[in-house]
Formats: sequence, structure tokens, C-alpha cells
Amino acid sequence: MVRYLLRCQRLLGMVVTMLCLLGIAAYVTMPRQEDPSFPYRAGMVTVSYPGASADAVERLVMRPLADELRQVEEVDFAQGTARTGVALVRVRLHDDIYETDAAWDRVRLAMDRARQDFPDDVGQMSLDDRLIDIPAIVLAVGGSPSVTELSSVAERLKQELLDIQGVSRIELDGDADEQITLALDDAALYRLGISPTRVMDTLARRNQTIPGGFVVVDGRRLSVLPNSEFADIEAIRATPIELPDGSQVPLAAAAEVWRGPVEPRQPETWFDGERVVLVNLIMEEGSTDAIRFGERVRERLDLIRSEFEPYDIREMFFQPDKVEDRLDNLAWSLLFSVMIIVTVVFLGMGIRMGLLVASILPMVAMISVGLYDLGGGVLHQIAVIGMVISLGILIDNAIVIVENIQGHLEAGMARLDALKTAIAELAGPLGASTATTLAAFAPLLLATGGTADFTRGIPVMIMLTLSVSYLLAISAVPLLAVRFLKPRAQTGKDRLAGLAVFLGQLVARYPGRLIAVGGLLVVVSMAMAPFMAKQFFPNADRPRVIVEMYMPEGTDQERTAEAAAKLERAIRTQPDALEVHRFVGFSGPAFYYNLQRAPQAPNRARLVVRTPALEDTAEMMEWVRAFVKEDMPELDVSVSILGQGPPRAAPVEIRLYHPDDAVRTRAVEQVFSILRNVEGTADVRNDIDLGVPSIAINVDDASAARYGLTRADVAQSLYGQSFGVVAERYRQEDDPIPLVLRSREGTALPLSRLLSVNIYNDRGDAVPLSAIASVDTTWEPAVSYLRDGVRTNTVTANLLTGYSFSQALDGLNQGLESNPLPGGTRMELGGDAEGSGDANTALLTAAPIGVLLLLFFLLLQFNSFRRVGIILLTVPLAAVGIIPGLVLSGSPFGFQSMLGVIALVGIVVNNAIVLLDVMDRKLTEGKGIRDAVRIAVEQRTRPILLTTATTVAGLLPLAFSSSTLWPPMAWAIISGLLASTMLTLLMIPALCSKVISTRVPEPVNAPA
Repeated sequence: MVRYLLRCQRLLGMVVTMLCLLGIAAYVTMPRQEDPSFPYRAGMVTVSYPGASADAVERLVMRPLADELRQVEEVDFAQGTARTGVALVRVRLHDDIYETDAAWDRVRLAMDRARQDFPDDVGQMSLDDRLIDIPAIVLAVGGSPSVTELSSVAERLKQELLDIQGVSRIELDGDADEQITLALDDAALYRLGISPTRVMDTLARRNQTIPGGFVVVDGRRLSVLPNSEFADIEAIRATPIELPDGSQVPLAAAAEVWRGPVEPRQPETWFDGERVVLVNLIMEEGSTDAIRFGERVRERLDLIRSEFEPYDIREMFFQPDKVEDRLDNLAWSLLFSVMIIVTVVFLGMGIRMGLLVASILPMVAMISVGLYDLGGGVLHQIAVIGMVISLGILIDNAIVIVENIQGHLEAGMARLDALKTAIAELAGPLGASTATTLAAFAPLLLATGGTADFTRGIPVMIMLTLSVSYLLAISAVPLLAVRFLKPRAQTGKDRLAGLAVFLGQLVARYPGRLIAVGGLLVVVSMAMAPFMAKQFFPNADRPRVIVEMYMPEGTDQERTAEAAAKLERAIRTQPDALEVHRFVGFSGPAFYYNLQRAPQAPNRARLVVRTPALEDTAEMMEWVRAFVKEDMPELDVSVSILGQGPPRAAPVEIRLYHPDDAVRTRAVEQVFSILRNVEGTADVRNDIDLGVPSIAINVDDASAARYGLTRADVAQSLYGQSFGVVAERYRQEDDPIPLVLRSREGTALPLSRLLSVNIYNDRGDAVPLSAIASVDTTWEPAVSYLRDGVRTNTVTANLLTGYSFSQALDGLNQGLESNPLPGGTRMELGGDAEGSGDANTALLTAAPIGVLLLLFFLLLQFNSFRRVGIILLTVPLAAVGIIPGLVLSGSPFGFQSMLGVIALVGIVVNNAIVLLDVMDRKLTEGKGIRDAVRIAVEQRTRPILLTTATTVAGLLPLAFSSSTLWPPMAWAIISGLLASTMLTLLMIPALCSKVISTRVPEPVNAPA
């Protein structure tokens, strides 16, 4: 190998140069995003059942649908909500499903099977399997009090932006569809002797699209266009309605006709107090550079803005700016890390050796980026963080190689002999140490689920950079070293060499004491574990407060809008409220990947408040909670900031099951009461349905039959009076506009007039409702919740700053110990506890593969179970620093800290490998075990300390960064590495001196 390497020096130089250029080109051109993309594992099934109660929707729609969905193997769970007139089912696929299109096709087949069991009057059923798509840019169109007018302008803007490169699709929010209302005058209909059915039949005959053919004149075809459609609103008003005596009257004599927004009210959006319509641009993720996409959108807007005057087009949310800021900050962190690492290397190795070692950093970085891009990688914060973590680790190989060659040169060895000897001695150990690090990250790479998908860029980039660094360390670095290194002049005392000698003598003299001290430190560290807070993912670092508003079920959207407007006006009085965006009837655009989307509901609203800095959000949240409690007690709010990691309803979520509604309600109230009294919880709420008043129309079948009526006739007439029925469509616009027949009051029909409503039979005779029915006031469920077809209720809670979900759950468990839940009640944990459990389960599932790879490479290198066992003891030694480090720095233990632990395992195992490799070589030379471990410590102290120093130095910018995501991981590595390095240099050799006496024996050729 060495001979071939020397012969192909020029070829190797060209290959490395070309790969570096490839990396530079890739960095300039590769797609950029702030966060990774997720597979489409979440979907929403919406089933319309007009007029049906929540109980009927559950029995007749949701349960058949849940039965069919349970038979789809790819479905993890289906969580449904039944409300009056609609069923909403959130479907979640299993975490190991990546071919999601085929899975959603099977879900659609299950929906088709379920529809066969639905009643005939169930309306449209749809599936949104792109639920996690988030708009990269949200534009607000304002400048007019007319929402209909703004909707038309927003539609025109959408058409202007559709052809921008990188646009996946564009959606509108807050727009108002139109309808032409035909408000029938009940008294006029009765006086004229006509029925709504006759009006509908007349409109249908009048408004037909019938071709008139063509005629040929002078050899040219002329189309004949009969006037068979409504040309305008006046034509509708003038439509002649035939009376029973054969005469005719215009429709305007029996109905008032106007054009306006669809009723009931659709979701509404406000930009800083102004009614707007939103244009959401969804970008093609995975193939589009978000930064360049934002530039293209702004260029197009600048070009067309004058065409839209006097309307305003403003940016409500602009994700490309956040991507640029995030990647720029991480790029500076990367640069600072490189500068600190280079400084440490120069101080520890000198200018000439330090320059050689430092040269591997840009080479590995450029080559890795190029290969990452070739594999379809996207540059986002997770990939950059993976490179930052690997910076200090990847130069470990170069440090060891350069140190070894320098030592041989100073011992008088010729340059090529020093190169051959170094590669022969270290190619195996360095390969084993690199392979064990790769094995440590294998579970992260192979794990499935949302958390693994979010963090997968870290193991990919670390494994890529370490592999490249190893290949360069045994090829390019030795060639450069033998060309530029020379024996150092002995000037003064080398402090690192003196420290190495001291540690070597300490290990040789007091191995038993060192083992005892190390064991004691491990025990003390583990005892600090209860003081370590747990957190799945930290909150985001964006200064935005999210206020989720919940009015009681059954509240009309108009009342919800009034409450949201009142709260917004109050928030605007606060000096830290720079912007307030309001969304009523839905949760607004999902402008951030972690923001959970909720279906439309008239009792829901969301406010998004921007503050000057992240530190100001805590005070704003506290003020909102205090104001709502004091001035708006009827309002249920959940106040939080944006989070990180997979979306969840709340940090603390408790699901409760029991077949008896009353028992389940008691259990929910009990958990709700306990959580409200747990320190650190806020916005504790439950979804218990208090029900809504309703009006029961009790039809007397005998009386109805005498008039030629049925219950169905009564139901259809009442529905037409309130919501209305679509009689025809007006086709003179781009989109057909429905013609809706209803009463003049519509849904505002007074209760006093309800019994005077006329019901029409097949003959067109008007029969007062009071003649065939009585009215009772009842109380019925407004909503019901099912999970996989089983009724459930949920208690959720947010957390105050500085508290973790584990503390809240501990308080809940203590409360339940003294006051257990009712018998038969089943409790499930959701929120961060469930997400953390799922992530840990995914890691543990893939962990055996990592352990097997680790053992394989260690046994391949050492061929000794004792040596492998001693090396694996370095893993608990890392805990000596991790737990105290996290406790003292105030960082919680979560998934980021787990990433740090995994990285730490790879580093400390590497240190042990290179240490034992020297020891084995000295044993082979005939040294005793005490001398062998002493020499090993003396020779490997410098490279191990330099690796520790460079890794710690490289992570310092992350540890002190303003990001909320990465400091816990950085502190876990830093504190764990500082402690484990010294223990590895002392305790591992001490154990070797006690357990190992000779080198690994060769197999004995014994007689048969």
C-alpha cells in the first residue's frame, strides 16, 4: 500500500484538489433550508354531514371510518373529532413508513370502503395528506374594506407568482367565497301560492348551458349562442315564476336577491389590525434553495407591485430570511470553531506540525460537502451542526499520524521509513477508532421516526467527515508530513511532555488508588442525576408568542372574532408588542415547521405576537395570562412560544380512556385539578364537552301524514330556512357562484318565528310547522373525541420557563398516589413524554446494530475480550462529567444531550484504543505491563489532550450561542470529555495493569 501511495502522489494530489473544488461548487449551488424535511406521515380526513348532531356524526361516520382505518397496516393511530355537521380525523402513519404515497393510497381505499356504510345524505369526504407542508412565504393582501375585493386581488397575485421557479403550490387563507342569496319571503310565497320547490325548478330550467350549434355563412362557421344562462343579477331577479292561476311574477316579488360572502362566515385573517387575505407560497423542499427562492419572490413582487395599486402587498412571514440568518450564524460558529481549533493545535504542536494538522480541516470540510451534495443532501442547520461536532474529532487521526512521524524523525529514522512505519503502526488502530465512532452513530442513522428524521443530518455528516478524514490521514497527511516536517531542536522543557511523564509514573505506581477514585467519582456523578431536568426539545429562539384561543364548543365565529379582537387590542397596549397577527375560525398558516395545524372551527382563534427579543416573550406570556384571567374569564387560552422537534399539542399531554363518559369526566377533572396545582405548569386545560343547548323538533307523524308530509320534508325545509340550499350556479365568473335559497334571516332566524315556518308538501301547499310538530329545548353533546375508535379526553398543560415535562409528570404522579384515578381508567402520556419515549425506543431498536459493529471492530483490532471490556468501561466514565456539567450549566437532559453522549462515546473509545495499541506494542517488545502502560500514557497524552482541547474548543461557539437548540448538546460533550479524558489517561491504564499481564497469545498448535 505504501509503495503504491508513493508512486501515485501526483494522482492523489489531483484527486484531492478536484474533490475540494467539487465541494466549493456544491456549497455555492446546493439547496438550503433552515430545518430538514419530514416524510408525509400526517394527514387529515374531513367528512361533511350537514345538519347532523355530534352524536350522529360519531355513530354514523367516525366509527365506520375508524374501523376501516384500523385495518390499514401503515396507520399508527387515527384521532377523530366529531362536531355538528362535520367529522375530522387526524391520521398518523407509523414512523418507519417512508414510501408514504402508497400508504395514503391504501388510506383512500379504506375511506371508500367506509363510505359504503355512511348514510346517503353524508356529504363530501376528503383527505389532506400534505398536512405538514409549511409555507415558505406568507404574503398579506390589504388596502380595501371589502374581503371579496381582496380575495379577487389575492387570486390575481397568485396567478402572477405561480411560475416562479421552486413554487410547489400557492394557497389562499382568509379569502371569502361568494354566493348569490335568494332570501325568500315566507309571507309572499304563501300569498302568491308558490313553494320553494317551484322556485328551484324554475331557476334550473332558466339557467341551462345548451349549445345552439352553428350556421355556415360564406364558408365560415358562425356559432349560435342561445341566451340560456343568467347574464347578471338583474336577470335572476327578473326570472318569471308561474303562479297557480297561470300568471307570472318576477322572482323579486317573492325573494330579495343579493351577492355577498358565503355564509356561515369563513376563516378570517388580520395583519396588524387590518383585514387581509393571505397568499401562502409553498416551496419545493429538498430541491430548492430557500434563500434564492425568497430573492426571486421579492424580485417578482417589486416588478408587479405597481400593477396592484392601491392595494398593499406585505410580508407576514418570510422564512428565507430566517434560513439565511440561521445558516449565516452557524457558518460564523463554524469559522470561529476552526480558528479556535487551529490556535489550540498551534499552541500544542508548534507552527510546522500545527499547520499540517490544520490543513486537513478545509480539505475534509470541502470534500464532505461535495459528497453530501452528490448524495442529494440539503444544507440546513442540522447538517452544519454535524460538521461543527466533527471538527475536533476529525483532526484526531491527523494529530496521531503527524506526532508519530515527528517522533520517528527525531529518533533518526529516514523520511520514507518514518512514513512507512507510521502508516504500518497506525492504519489499523486509527481505522478501528474511526470505525468505532461510526458504529456509535449507527443507531442515530438507522433510527426511524420524526425525531430521527429531524436529526439524521448529524450522523450523516459526522460519519462522512470522519471517513474522509481517516482516508486523508493515512494518505495525504503522511505525504505532506514527510515532505515538510523536520526534527525539532530541543529548546527548553516541554510542559506537555512533563505532564505525560508525571501521569505515566502515577499510573505505574498507584493503579489501585486510581481505580478506587475513578469508581467513587462515577458513583458521585450518578447521585446527581435526580437534580438533572429532563426536556425533549427546547423552545425555538424566535421572539414570537403564540396565543391559542378556545371559546366554548358551539360558539359562533362572530362571537369568537369579537373576543379575539378585544384581546388583540389589549395586547397592542403593551410596548413589547411589535406586531400582532390575528386568525379567527382556524389556526392560521403554519409558518413554522413545529407549529401544529388545527382544522377549521368557529370557536378557535390564534394570535401571533412579535416581541423585540426572545427574552421579552416570558413577560408577554405572563401578561396575557393575567389579563385573560382578570378581564376575559370565559376565554380559554394556551400561551407559548415556538418549539423545536416534532410537533405536539403541548409539552404535557395526558390522554384518559374509560367506556363510561361520567367516569372518564371525573378522571379528567381529577388530573386537571392536580396539574393546575403542580409547580411550573401553566394554561392547564381539558377538552371535556359541556354540551350545547339545542332545539328538538318533535314531528307528529300522524298529523304530518294528513298534510302529505314526512319527517324528511320537515328536516329539509328547516335546513333550507337556516343554511339554505343551492338551487343553481351563476356561471359568468371565473368560478361558478352558488345561488342559495334560504329565509331572509338565515341562521339568525328568531326562535319566536321558528314554529311559524311553512313546510311545503308535494302539491305546493304551505303547512305551518306548528300544525305538525312541537318544539322542546334539549342539551346535547357539542363534540366527541375518539382515538382509534375509542372515546377519549385529554388534559394539556404548558410549562413556565425553567421547568421540564418530567417535573410536571412527577407532580402528577405524586398527586395520583394519594388520590388514584377511578377504577378501569386508562391513562396515556402524550406531548414531550411520548415524543421522548418514541425517540428513545427508536434509538434502542437500532442500538444492537451499533453495539455489534462496535464489538466487531474492537475485536478485529485487539482480538481480546479483556481489552474490549476495558475499552467499553470508558463509556460510564463519560457520565462523570456529563451529569454535573448539565446540572451546573442549567442545561436539561434531552435529545440534544443524547446526541452529545453518543458523540462522546465515540471520542472516549477512540482515546482508549490508541492508548491500548501502544501498550500492546510494548508488551510485544517484551516490556512488563507496568512499563507498557507507563510508556503508553507518556506517548499518547499529547494527542489525547490535543484531541480533547480541539473538540472542546470547537464546541465553545455552540455552547455560548444564542440558539436554544444546541447548547445542551455542546455542554454534554464538553463536560463529559473534560472529565473522561483524565479518567481515560489514568483509570484505563490502571485497570490494564491489574487485569492484563501479557500480550494477546498466538493460537497454540497442539497435537490432536
